[in-house]
Amino acid sequence: MKRILTILLLVITVLINSTEAQAQFFKANVQLGANFSQIDGDHIGGYNKVGLNGGIGIFHEIDDFKSYGFEIKYAQKGSRLVNDPDAAVQPIFIIKSSYVEFPITFRYTFPSYDFLNVETGLSVGVNVGGTIDDGPRVTDANFNTIEVAYLLGATYLFNEHLGFRVRHAYSVNRIGLNFPNSRRWFNRVGMFNRLFEVGLVYNLK
Repeated sequence: MKRILTILLLVITVLINSTEAQAQFFKANVQLGANFSQIDGDHIGGYNKVGLNGGIGIFHEIDDFKSYGFEIKYAQKGSRLVNDPDAAVQPIFIIKSSYVEFPITFRYTFPSYDFLNVETGLSVGVNVGGTIDDGPRVTDANFNTIEVAYLLGATYLFNEHLGFRVRHAYSVNRIGLNFPNSRRWFNRVGMFNRLFEVGLVYNLK
């Protein structure tokens, strides 16, 4: 994990330097936030697993209202059982996973509301670790190495540099096999990451 994070930081540094050298074409931003996630295909629901996300993005403005971009991010996902505080038995069930993600996005800024933009896109994620804790033991989750997810989001800009972003992401392909008698959405068999991301975006100059 430390090696992955070190490589990610090196790539971010190179991208920042490269972006500064080509500032007329590309712009860059730094992102930091939290993920509220669940997994379709396990036995529980609710966006109860909280994790971190952070990284850097570069984007090109097509015109005053449209732009496209590429990001490199680290993201923590999973799911967590929330117990009834009045229950005599408090079972444990926590799924944790970590990804290095490479989203490609298209962004549109409203002409009459230039402080607000919406975005959509696809993200390719590489799983760099995952565990399932069911109380008696913690085991390797054995998730698939590659996850493809679609993205929908919006950013509210406080000023030309700082913005607050909300983004929803959902797996296109399954991340692993489902548990017996688990919930199925749209007749999809398997486990799928589903999450809401909230956080700050800082546009560099």
